[in-house]
Amino acid sequence: MEAQNLATLKADVMKLRQHLRAGELYQSLPQRLGYLIDQIPVAPATTVTIPDDGAVSDLIKKLHAGLEAGTLTEITDDQLNLLVQHLGSLDANVRDRGCYYLLNEALQQQLLTSDQLGTIFDRLTQDEQLFSHIDQPENDAVFQRSFSILILSVLLYADHAGMAFMTPARLEQVVQQFTTYLLLERDTRGFVPNHGWAHAYTHIGNLLDELADENDLARADKLMMLASLIEHYQRLTTPLIFGEAERLSSYLALITSKDELYSDYLLRALKKWHQQLVMQPAPATAQAWTRVFNRNRLLEAMALHDDFPTAIVEYLDDELEFLG
Repeated sequence: MEAQNLATLKADVMKLRQHLRAGELYQSLPQRLGYLIDQIPVAPATTVTIPDDGAVSDLIKKLHAGLEAGTLTEITDDQLNLLVQHLGSLDANVRDRGCYYLLNEALQQQLLTSDQLGTIFDRLTQDEQLFSHIDQPENDAVFQRSFSILILSVLLYADHAGMAFMTPARLEQVVQQFTTYLLLERDTRGFVPNHGWAHAYTHIGNLLDELADENDLARADKLMMLASLIEHYQRLTTPLIFGEAERLSSYLALITSKDELYSDYLLRALKKWHQQLVMQPAPATAQAWTRVFNRNRLLEAMALHDDFPTAIVEYLDDELEFLG
C-alpha cells in the first residue's frame, strides 16, 4: 500500500481511538469507520515478490526430523528469521505445514526465548508484513498477511500462557496495526487451488479472540476492533464460505460475554445492518447478493451458540424467523 495513504489511514484510526477512549463517538463510530473504509480505493495491481523456498525447504526437513526424534532443543535466531521470511510462500507444504507448524510447535514446546518471541512479534507487526499489496485486487501477498496475523495470535496466546514478552509498546503497536488491517483486508478467499489456505478472516478471528482476553487492553480499543470488524464485514463483496462466519461468531460470543458495552454495541450494529438492508433496493447484482448471504451465514452461525447475552439471542431468533 502506498506509504502516504497508509500513514493517513493510520492517523485517522489513531484519532478515532483517542476520541473513543475519551468517551466520545460511541453513537457515530459506525459512520466514522464506514467513511474510512469507503474512502480506501482499489489500487492497480503490482507484482508480488514471492520468497524462493529453496533455502528454507532443507531447514524445514531438518527441524521436522528433530521434532519427531525429540532431539530439537532450540531454534537459532537465523533459523527463526528464515521461517518468518517464508510465511508468504505459495507452497502450503512450506508455509502452512512447514513454517507455521514449526513456529507453533516451537512455542508449544517452549523452544524459543522471550527475546525471540519479542523479535518475531516486532517483525510481524511491521507495515511490510501486514499491508503488502492489501489495497490491490486479490493477490498472492494475502498468504504473508494472513499468516502473519495467525502467528501473532499464537504469540499472544503464548504470552497469556506465561511466556511473557509483551510490553505496553508492543500491545499498542499490535492494536493500532491490527485495527488498521481490519479496515483494509478485502481478500476473503479460504482454500486457494494449488496454494492451500489463505483464510485471512479465520485468522482475524483468532487474533480478535486473544486481544479480547488481553487484560491490559482498554475497553475502548476492544470496542474499536469489534466495530471495525462489523463495518468491514458488511461491505465485503466476495463470499465467506470456508467457515469464517463460524470462527467470527465464536469471537462475537466471547467479546459480548466480557462486558455489557460490547453486547449493546453489537446489538445496535445488527439492528442498523438490518435497517440498511430493508431500506435498499432489492439485490440485483452478485455483489449485493453476496453481502446478503455473508450476513445470513454470520447470523446463522451466531444462533448456534448458547452463550450470547439474552438480548442478542432474542434478536437472532426474531431475525432468523424473519429470514425464513
